[in-house]
Amino acid sequence: MAMSVAPEDGRNRIMIYGTKTDGSYIVEFRIADGEALAISVPASETPVLKYFQERMPYGLFVPDVEES
Repeated sequence: MAMSVAPEDGRNRIMIYGTKTDGSYIVEFRIADGEALAISVPASETPVLKYFQERMPYGLFVPDVEES
């Protein structure tokens, strides 16, 4: 399975893993403390994921926003 390169731990991030052998992708949302949610996306719904995966091979880091 081809995949994005996983970044270091301790940061909020969104990663796209795939393409799996069945053509699907996994999208993982992980917060800095290690808690995560992974969603499997079927092959018929992946064109947008392919587009973004090419443009963010190291994932997308999401900074904490201070409340005002």
